[in-house]
Amino acid sequence: MNKKIIICLLLLFSGLTLLAQERGRERIRAFKTAYITQELDLSSEEAEKFWPVYNEYEKKLFELKVLEVKKSMKLIKDSGGPDAINDEEAKRVLNKMLSVEKEASITREKMYVKLSKVLSPQKLLKLYHAENNFNRKLLNEYRKGKSRK
Repeated sequence: MNKKIIICLLLLFSGLTLLAQERGRERIRAFKTAYITQELDLSSEEAEKFWPVYNEYEKKLFELKVLEVKKSMKLIKDSGGPDAINDEEAKRVLNKMLSVEKEASITREKMYVKLSKVLSPQKLLKLYHAENNFNRKLLNEYRKGKSRK
């Protein structure tokens, strides 16, 4: 009986943790959307065409960089860490990570080609800088939060 209660509580807490993480991602997405919209000074017509393309790109990148890399990191961790993996396994993981980076670069290039039909080259350059600045600000906020704890 106690085991069932403990298992239910663990499932409940893990579900709440996942929900909190998803809410955190949603908040970050909302801030990023507002930041990029402001930095690019998008008209309503531009925004209407821009966001579907950009969101598609963001989803694909998340799948590539976060989910695929997470699989590789889990494999390394489950194997006992980088020192415990044999050369063949390490080579396979590295090749996978490099292929993910290549695919991410190709995805980014495709996005810029699609967006070049919607935005001027100057706004595309602003987008590149806005993404980098947003990521830098996000990292700084994360570091500030870590140092407060």
